[in-house]
Formats: sequence, C-alpha cells, structure tokens
Amino acid sequence: MTVTNSGIQYAVQIITKHFGNLVAKVCENLLKSGPLNLSALIRSTKLTPQQVKNSLLILVQHNCVQPFALESKGGHKVVQYMAVYDNILHRLRFAKFLSIVSQELDDDCKQLLAGLLEHGRLTQQQLTDRANQKSKSNKSQVQNTVQECFVRLVTSRFVERCPAPEPFLEEAPLQEGPKKPRSKSAKMVQVSETIEQRVLAAAARPMEAVRFSIMTDSETDALSQNNENNSSSMSAGEKRKYDDLDFGGELGSNDKEVILWRANFEQFIRCLRHKACVENVRTRHDDGAAVVLRAVLKATRTAENKVKTDYSVPLKIDAIYTEVIDSEAGRSLTQDRVRASLSLLCGAPLVRGVYEDEDEDGDVSYSVDLKKIIELLQTNEVESIVLKRYGKDAYRIFRFTVKPVKCWSVFETDKISEMALVDKKEHPRFSISCGRMTTCIWR
Repeated sequence: MTVTNSGIQYAVQIITKHFGNLVAKVCENLLKSGPLNLSALIRSTKLTPQQVKNSLLILVQHNCVQPFALESKGGHKVVQYMAVYDNILHRLRFAKFLSIVSQELDDDCKQLLAGLLEHGRLTQQQLTDRANQKSKSNKSQVQNTVQECFVRLVTSRFVERCPAPEPFLEEAPLQEGPKKPRSKSAKMVQVSETIEQRVLAAAARPMEAVRFSIMTDSETDALSQNNENNSSSMSAGEKRKYDDLDFGGELGSNDKEVILWRANFEQFIRCLRHKACVENVRTRHDDGAAVVLRAVLKATRTAENKVKTDYSVPLKIDAIYTEVIDSEAGRSLTQDRVRASLSLLCGAPLVRGVYEDEDEDGDVSYSVDLKKIIELLQTNEVESIVLKRYGKDAYRIFRFTVKPVKCWSVFETDKISEMALVDKKEHPRFSISCGRMTTCIWR
C-alpha cells in the first residue's frame, strides 16, 4: 500500500497519542522505510536495542506491526517488521466497532470486546480474569457469561484467532519463457499486490482453517492450569508482555502453543460498509427497501471473501424473506412487499437477478450490486464538497460531467455550459477544480 506523507503523519499522531513518542518513532520509520529487520531499525531510529524491542512488542501486541521471515542470501532466516497502516487507522474506529456489537449482540459482548480492543491480543483465560476483576458477581457465573459472550462474538466473526506470528514470505515466482506483451490493465493487477498484502495473506493462511474455531472446555482448563503454573503469566488488566520471547538477535516466537484472540477488523469494516449501503437505499427509496437490503447483506455477510466485494452472494426469495422477518422492522412486511422492494432495487439498478440459478419453481436469486451503491455514495460525498467549496454553478457542472468522465466521454465547453445552465466564461474556472475531484473519485 502506498501511503502519502500526510497519511504517515496522521498515523504517527495516532500512535503518539496512544503509546508515546518512542513507539511512534519506531512506527514512523517502518511506515517511511517499509519492512526492516531489528538491526536496521535500531540504526535508523538511533534508539537503544531494548527501547526498539519494547516498542515492537507493543506494536505487535496491538496489531499495528506484523513480523515476517525472509531467507537471506546466506540461507539464514531474517525476521523483518512491517507496519500495518490500516490497523493503525482502525484504532480511531473502536467506538464504532463497539456500537456495532452493542446493536447486533448485547452490552455483555460489547464489554468483552472492549477488553480485546484495549489490550490488542488476549487468551480466553485472560478475558475471564479481566471480567472477574471488573464484576462483583460470582466467579462461576462470570465465567459462564464470558464463555457465552465469547462464543457469540466468534460465531458472528467479530473475534478471530491471531494470525501466524512470523510467516515465511516466499519470493515472487519468476516467469519462464518468452515475455508476452501485457495490457495496461494486466500490469495494474500485477502491481496492486504489494508486500503488505503478501505478508498478511501468508500470516492468515495457516490459521484460516481454525480462524473461528473455539477451544473445548477441557482444553481451556488445561490452558488455565498451565498459566497458573507459569510465573510469567499476565495478571488481569495489564497489557500482555511477551516476556518469554527470545531476544538473542531478533524477536523470536514462543514454542508453547498459546491461542491468542483479537478483534476481526475486516468484519467490522464490512458491517460499516453494509450499513452505509442500507442508509443510502433508505434515503433514495424507502424503509421497506432498506430492510430488505439489510436482510440480504446480513444473510450473505459470512460468505464474502474480501471486504471490498463487488456483488453479494446470490440469495433466493425464501431465504431473503426468512432473514427479513427475523428483525423487528421486517415482521410487518409480507412476501409480496419484499418482492416489490426487490423489483424496485433491480430497477434502480442496485440489485441484479441471477437467472442462471433459476430453479424449477421459477424463483430467481438476487445479488446486491455493492460496487454500484458505493459509487453512488462516493459521488454524493464529492457533490456535497463541490457545493460547499465552489458553489451551485460548479455543483451543476460536476453533476453533468461526473458520468461522462467515468465513461471517458468528452463534451465541448459550449455543450457543458448549455446543459448545466452556467455562463461559458465561468465554466473553465470551475471545471479544473471539479475535474480533479472527478478523477480522484473514480481512481
């Protein structure tokens, strides 16, 4: 990911506010220089080795840095550290994440998630210990409540197991044979896979099968007994420290298998994205269409493989109606009303009918065009900026040109002035500023 200087400064301010100047200095060097090993990071920051190690421990603990291993020319494994820019920005969204859990689950789940957001990574036992300190109820009752809330958070995919601590990043395979001419679009696809994406994919790959797998009670008891016999176990309420890591040359990994959990940022961003789509449909159409759209997105949320999905998974009318009546707002809607809302959305067009999945009864599966709705949201946002900053004339020019710019069509100045009802003399001054914004929104 290419981060601008302003973006780096913004991320550094967040880290400075949350963890202090020393940690922010280490993070700033990683953001500016890219992945670095421990020795290179010590040289660039001019801090003591212990200060750099402690800073890295904090950043890794709070999911702001991801270690990964590379094979050096001499055949030795070298651990490097990479700042995860998106996770740093997510720290400003914690209040929104807690609000989502409070609305979709309950306040007990919200309190449990608050512990994970505060400490970054915790085990189930540490979550239970933290709840015991904060509650005056019976310990067994608190433990049952924590277990129940934890299961609900993991089942809803708001909490996940932490990725591999130091994934091995293989070199990109070299193409053999004669080089074939590539189109510009193919080149853009190849360049889009950054080292950050490769590292995060390598870290998540070994844990994907058990990403949302919860330990049984016997395993939890065994882990609890192991922690009690361990003098280095963390007391509830403290930030977890990796005291048993090997600091011989690089930050090592713990041989003992301790299952750590963290908040699943992808799921929360997906929820916020869906919420924005639903509110956009509510504004453009009505509450009934918004309820139907929300039901479709909620039912297909777990099937989305990435955050920025263009289309939701196709869903039949019976499954949609079952999800609609599961909410309080949807219980007053009949199946005919749901069909009418889907027809309205298909005509917008914000929902498409997948006719190839048509069954024997003639029911068509419906898929939400998330890309189209997000584009409408982006356009609305830029339109409001143009209106506030440049006035009504620029606003009318922008509304007229935004669609042709997307389609790479060209209009003469006289034509734009005539259609947008703007004086031709004023048009060039507005079109330059609006053209830049139009280009940015469709990048």
